[in-house]
Amino acid sequence: MKTIVLCLALLGLPLVATAQVDWNVHLNHTLPQGLMAGRMSNAWGLGSSVLYRFPDSRFALGGEVGINNYGEQTTRQTYRFTDGSTTETDVSVGNDFAVFNVVGRMDLRAGGNLIPYAVAKAGYMHYWTNLNIADPQDADGCRPLENSTLLRDGALVGTLGMGVRWDLSGLFRKAQQRRYWLDFSAEYLSGGRVRFMNVNIPPSTAAHQHAAQKGSDPFMASFVNPQTLVVHEHHVGDVYNSQINKIGLRFGFMMRFGD
Repeated sequence: MKTIVLCLALLGLPLVATAQVDWNVHLNHTLPQGLMAGRMSNAWGLGSSVLYRFPDSRFALGGEVGINNYGEQTTRQTYRFTDGSTTETDVSVGNDFAVFNVVGRMDLRAGGNLIPYAVAKAGYMHYWTNLNIADPQDADGCRPLENSTLLRDGALVGTLGMGVRWDLSGLFRKAQQRRYWLDFSAEYLSGGRVRFMNVNIPPSTAAHQHAAQKGSDPFMASFVNPQTLVVHEHHVGDVYNSQINKIGLRFGFMMRFGD
């Protein structure tokens, strides 16, 4: 995850010194639609894009990366093993997805402080779920057999949207004209089918038996007591299979080079 965040920050650096380049950093809010809406929470994330503006044209072409989180939950759980021993530990499940797009943007007017535009994207959306079990405080703690990425999947995705940029020189007198912009857009995303997990850590019970939600498959994580070597499985979430179908809202800041 740190690598992806670093990529977001550095994406534009090799190009920002060249002419005809727009560099954008933005906050994402993604709302699942259709079947995905009942299986996934809204997501928040960060993204960055670099677009090359063709000379004497309102068209720009470039790339975009983003990382988003659609759920994270930590619970304190007590595990009871078959030998009767118990231990308490924090169990955390985090759900994220990243997107990598080729972006085409067409400005709908050439000048002014407000520039409406249309955007089209094609790329890949990658989902993953991480499980993290903290070290127990008691001496007879348990260590997880699975303590990393529980699930990975991805699919191709296409995006259409509309947006508007506002030249900040109209607000800040000392700002260079057409250099700094606020950027807002709304987009519709559709893609292939993916398998993903939800944030669903049911409270532990003595029997540790949990039914999966409708239309999903349960995911069981295994634990072992290092003193007794008794293996125990616990339900940490449900796995869904759904077509990508989302609405995305973006609010960002853009710097223009080469004007």
